[in-house]
Amino acid sequence: METRERVTPDPGRRELARYPWVHEIRARFADVDNLGHINNVAVVSYYEDARATFNNELLGLFSLHGSAKAGPFHFLVAQSRVDYLAEAHYPGTFQVGVAIGSIGRSSVVYYAGLFRDGRCLGLCDAVLVHRVAGSTTAVPPDRRALLEKMAFRAGN
Repeated sequence: METRERVTPDPGRRELARYPWVHEIRARFADVDNLGHINNVAVVSYYEDARATFNNELLGLFSLHGSAKAGPFHFLVAQSRVDYLAEAHYPGTFQVGVAIGSIGRSSVVYYAGLFRDGRCLGLCDAVLVHRVAGSTTAVPPDRRALLEKMAFRAGN
């Protein structure tokens, strides 16, 4: 079994202003565990909801006239890592900042941060792979250009 060295995310990832796109999520009572925290599975769903909404708004993946209907373009999650930095509590409204970390030939690394009142509660890195007809394929140039505009804003 291979052991991977833990990589600490850039401290700038804890600043909401560095994410070019923000999605608001209102916690539901159903998200609460028996200790009164937002359950870790619910937190993962917040990241997923933000990423899916981001993709739909930017790339039109779920609209009737969007990319998914106009031509083959499908992302699959290949890897996801969540760092829980602080507890999240109900009730509350949270912000999920989303940015593109990097783009490879056929994969895109998404950065996300969970925030409440400006405080970073967690980070998520997800690798999505572009697949068409069961095969990994290059991210099309038009979609790549849109994604590049949403790159994480590095510090000065």
